Amino acid sequence: MKSLKAEIKDSLSSYVGELTERYIQNSDLKERKSRGQIFTPKQVSSFMADLFDINKQNIELLDPGAGVGTLSVAFCSRVLNFDKKVSLSIDAYENDPNLLPLLEGVLKKCKLELEKKGHEVKYRIFEEDFILQNSKHSDGYSLPIFRDKCELYDFVISNPPYYKLNKNSPQSITMKELISGQPNIYALFMAISASMLKPGGEMVFITPRSFCSGLYYKKFREWFLNKVQITNIHIFESRKDVFDEDDILQENIIMKVRKPIQKIEKNKEIIISTSKDKLFSSLRGVEAEYKDVMYRKNGDILIRIPTSSLDINIQSIVEAWPYTLREIGLEISTGPVVAFRAKKYLLPKFMNKKKTAPLLWMHNIQDMKVLWSFEKNNKKLAIQICDKTMPIILPVKNYVLVKRFSSKEQKRRLCAGVLLKSEFSYENVGIENHINYIYRIKGTLCVYEAYGIAAILNTSIIDNFFRSLNGSTQVNAGDIRILPLPSLENINRIGKLVKQTHPKIGYELDNIVASVLGIEYTSVRPSLGLGLTPRSPGRSLGGNQ
Repeated sequence: MKSLKAEIKDSLSSYVGELTERYIQNSDLKERKSRGQIFTPKQVSSFMADLFDINKQNIELLDPGAGVGTLSVAFCSRVLNFDKKVSLSIDAYENDPNLLPLLEGVLKKCKLELEKKGHEVKYRIFEEDFILQNSKHSDGYSLPIFRDKCELYDFVISNPPYYKLNKNSPQSITMKELISGQPNIYALFMAISASMLKPGGEMVFITPRSFCSGLYYKKFREWFLNKVQITNIHIFESRKDVFDEDDILQENIIMKVRKPIQKIEKNKEIIISTSKDKLFSSLRGVEAEYKDVMYRKNGDILIRIPTSSLDINIQSIVEAWPYTLREIGLEISTGPVVAFRAKKYLLPKFMNKKKTAPLLWMHNIQDMKVLWSFEKNNKKLAIQICDKTMPIILPVKNYVLVKRFSSKEQKRRLCAGVLLKSEFSYENVGIENHINYIYRIKGTLCVYEAYGIAAILNTSIIDNFFRSLNGSTQVNAGDIRILPLPSLENINRIGKLVKQTHPKIGYELDNIVASVLGIEYTSVRPSLGLGLTPRSPGRSLGGNQ
């Protein structure tokens, strides 16, 4: 395997970096955001270009959404170091008139520098909308299946624009069979680019991670993963660092794919690397099997990102659990009280059981308990009971409440608490929309079931499994529905022990769940809680695991 690295190699990279910096300082952030215009840092561009396996002398490169040409420069920087002379053709798409003169100047400099070394270079700049310009070459369907007259490329490198499209936009309409709801334009760039690869061609994109899971991207994932083979994924531990100059908080990944010459080989290994930041400090990697990354559940395919042998081992343990919530008679829903819609009925204090109901927010879930009442951030404590609010007020039963949001930098993504009817002396309760609640579909969730479910969701093992599957800070009800669960008998056993012993979340809780489920562990990792014995398929590629 080629060594993982990220470094600035030559004056071309420095030149485009300085040019980009000057443009950012002299342009309006709001205008750039409206275009989804995010400039790629030099170190990131270099890392992306280094992922390509360049083994031919006649090269056709596509840079959609080129900006000032940072990624084309990174590719050219690699070619500068080749001993063999190459013929390089660059096609760059950019429709921002403010950037076109800069892009022209950058590509001219690339041509000049490469020709000094004896390479042949030509380039074209297209000022058209990349999606609309190239989707017209499709064979009459809205899926991007291209005819021979369309340009095909050996390599595609891109940091596409990021913004949500209106479902009635020309881009959404022309790609309607690949999208649901309100899509983000970057996924359409990925689809068109994948279609424009030659057989054996490679594509490296940096995008938000959101396409890896979620209903909006279901059709896109199915199509994309049938067209290309993922070979590399890189993830950054810090959400804030990668595009800090543009104030972007998306979790971004770098993904390399190859268009297979024949059928996609599902037994290929995928290299997953991770770094602390855009400087690629603490860079480490692991080789994962195809099945460890591609996760099929309920007719959907999701892209997981395990970043260590431990992650892969945890996936194999959890996937062996045979049930889901619905299969054991449970359901999960989202709290029906949307604060801004019910604003006139929210009250600063509880009056009486006939006129008001307690209102639960995320901050009321602490240490596997539901604590009410106390104020935080001026949140209202109660909701008025009347004809208008009865459809969004729930009867008090035994529930497991799960926070819907967290930050990526939080130690744990999942946080669940138990609400028991016997300990909550009210008839009705309001559950705010940032909380999911689990209940028995027919009948009542018993006490040990509630504690067992909450305990499992609060373990390090499930938190780790969930983070590999979902990079979002949002925990949707659908995400919990597809989580594997052990048998109801074991859930009750766990719940009984937790109810009796009141373990702390972390090692104590992990230890109870592991002992009941027969999970072997050898050591405790402070950052994770549960240290599991890794199995062999997840092979480390360097760095601390």
